[in-house]
Amino acid sequence: MRNPRRKAILFAALALSGAALLWLGVWRESALGRDGMSGAMTALGFVTLVCSTLFLLLNVLPTAIGRARLLAGVGRIARWQTSAADWDRFRALDAERAGADPMFLANDLWIRRQTPPEGVEIIVGEKALIVDGSYHSLRLNGIPELRSIGWLDNAARPGRPPDCLEFLLAYPAGRYGGVRYTCLRVPVPEAARAQGLSAYRHFAPALEKRRGRTAIALRNPRRTYRITAALFGLGLVAVVAGAVMIGIARGQGEHAGMIAGFLTLGGSVVAIPSALVGGMTFLLRWREGKESQRRVTKK
Repeated sequence: MRNPRRKAILFAALALSGAALLWLGVWRESALGRDGMSGAMTALGFVTLVCSTLFLLLNVLPTAIGRARLLAGVGRIARWQTSAADWDRFRALDAERAGADPMFLANDLWIRRQTPPEGVEIIVGEKALIVDGSYHSLRLNGIPELRSIGWLDNAARPGRPPDCLEFLLAYPAGRYGGVRYTCLRVPVPEAARAQGLSAYRHFAPALEKRRGRTAIALRNPRRTYRITAALFGLGLVAVVAGAVMIGIARGQGEHAGMIAGFLTLGGSVVAIPSALVGGMTFLLRWREGKESQRRVTKK
């Protein structure tokens, strides 16, 4: 993700705007009675607040914090500069390699059309990396999920492009638990070979140990289902209670309406992620079952 700090400010402003619109809708309804305008303001404010808050908390804010920490040196493993000439050679190699197998080798990295004259800085951390200012998570149980790491040796290739680190990433895709693979490929110039190998040696043992293991949510699926079901039920109760209170609080004053609105919002914030985690756990189990059946059939 590029410019996560700017995106965090943007979505925080959207969340505050949604909260203000929700408050105005509730206030207008309590002061003037229910009409189309107050209902539209309340609904639009609620949707804006919930969606912006979820995206901010689950995506943008962790990315912004992770990027700031890595730039400050927290958890940093390696750091090197790729010259403009090496970056141009890498761009040509990257296009060729992605075209050879778009299913697995398409680069997840956003590459500028014009190479910066100063080259490109690469910072590798324990669970993420930054390339040309773009932050990418590298977590074994994250979204995307880091599946493997490879070292692409280009010493014998014409034009001597730089060696590359290749991270295989898996994104959830499809209605029935499918997976979309992509590759995060970054160049390692000859002068930075020791730094690149340090990054490789950091990730390779953990990925090797992980083979045969399942994601955290799948290590005890029943417990995952129980926890997510309990949280979903709690959130649903809060949403229903808030909706009932909105009806009861009509004409009771703005404070009662505000309490009902925030109860509904809080319930949604708890229920929606719980449903997503439970649903993803089910889909991942379904996918693993299908893969197991496929392996048995091939044998």
